[in-house]
Amino acid sequence: MITKMVIRIICMFLVLPGIAACDLKPGKKVEPDVVFATTPHKVVREMLKLAGVTKDDIVYDLGSGDGRIVIAAARDFGARGVGVELDPELVAESIENARKAGVGGRVRFIKEDIFTVDIREASVIALYLLPELNKQLTPKFFRELKPGVRVVAHRFGAEDWKPDMALAAFDTWVYLWIIPANAQGEWRVTFRNEKETKEYTLSLRQRYQMATGTIKDEEKEFELRDARLYGEEITMKVEDTIAGRRFQMNLEGIVRGDSMAGTATIAGGRSPGTYAWKGARIAR
Repeated sequence: MITKMVIRIICMFLVLPGIAACDLKPGKKVEPDVVFATTPHKVVREMLKLAGVTKDDIVYDLGSGDGRIVIAAARDFGARGVGVELDPELVAESIENARKAGVGGRVRFIKEDIFTVDIREASVIALYLLPELNKQLTPKFFRELKPGVRVVAHRFGAEDWKPDMALAAFDTWVYLWIIPANAQGEWRVTFRNEKETKEYTLSLRQRYQMATGTIKDEEKEFELRDARLYGEEITMKVEDTIAGRRFQMNLEGIVRGDSMAGTATIAGGRSPGTYAWKGARIAR
């Protein structure tokens, strides 16, 4: 993202007299702190394509530099865009660049800190920051962004938050994350088809888009495998044995607030078949 983005230099190792260590705490401007680097236009396009940008999106570029990402989003994909940049000269340059590109009415540029700016209207976030800063922004993303919002980054990841997709783009990498719904907690789940109704308790522990946990009925508790979220979508799997015979359960659904629903297929056991299922959260 950050076109002429701000890469914040890690200065904690500098101990020479007269050189202050960098402070990377959110909400503070760092001095001395900046080196400018641009995202090549061809990489910008790959970022926007990977994020699936359309005319319905609002793209926020955190550390927008000369504005090229939000300008490209508006010019080439029909989106609206907001560039967030601390350098007033770059803000002014971006406004002029947008005017020349004929998209001044679809984008705006604001002088504000990336850690404090309100990003709640964004459907796509673009980044070109060091992994430490991407990591520091992660709690803000989960606090302010809706499930399904896409976060796309040039070159650098977000430490332990693994991307949902990674793309080799020319001589660099582009990473994509989808903000997941919150599925953490205990759920009461009902399976139904034309033959019967089955009741389960689902327990989920979630870290970013990955989940672990169990699902149990009156007779047995099963460990979940490959449980993960992709925005509001959730998938879960059980592979076990019952009375020495193979048992499989595959669930797909949508999580919205304190409810979830979808379809499940069961192979093996006493009640194989396809079920519609619904879940209500008991506790987070």
